[in-house]
Amino acid sequence: MRQGSKKQRKPTVAQTAGEMQWRAELGLRESLDEVDVNILRILQQDGRTTNADLARMVGLSAPSVLQRVRKMEELGIIRGYTCLLNAERLGYGFTIYVQISLSLHQEQPVERFLKAIRSIPQILECYHVGGEYDFLLKIVAEDMPTYQQLVMDKLSQIKGIGKIQSCFVMGTEKSSTRLPI
Repeated sequence: MRQGSKKQRKPTVAQTAGEMQWRAELGLRESLDEVDVNILRILQQDGRTTNADLARMVGLSAPSVLQRVRKMEELGIIRGYTCLLNAERLGYGFTIYVQISLSLHQEQPVERFLKAIRSIPQILECYHVGGEYDFLLKIVAEDMPTYQQLVMDKLSQIKGIGKIQSCFVMGTEKSSTRLPI
């Protein structure tokens, strides 16, 4: 060994996981090393990848990979696993983005609105946004009459809504659930 050079020890999984937790608590995307990022990319591609296959793909032992995955789950980096369904094949061929303005911006009307929309299963997503509107909803429906009925029977019945504006999706050119990591 040359003088002045020290053989660096490879960090243990515990050290790596501890460091990952420290950095994740700071909210740093850089807290993930190359192996973690590869694990996340593989799981985003196929959430059903077995731990053994995942270990083989990233070049680590299965227990090491499992520990990394569990740590990323604990830290909330991995929020869960799901199955993506084809809405059209299940009869939901109509997607609508709906902009909502509330007439009052006090805590009680906002909470009443949020409680009401959480109870409507056709509303897949709700974003609190800035600008001319207060909320952006993603809604699926079987067809236009079904959507119209939803607006009349449910959305327009929510107290505190000042304005509803609908934007109908004519085609989907890109749809992804993968983050660009």
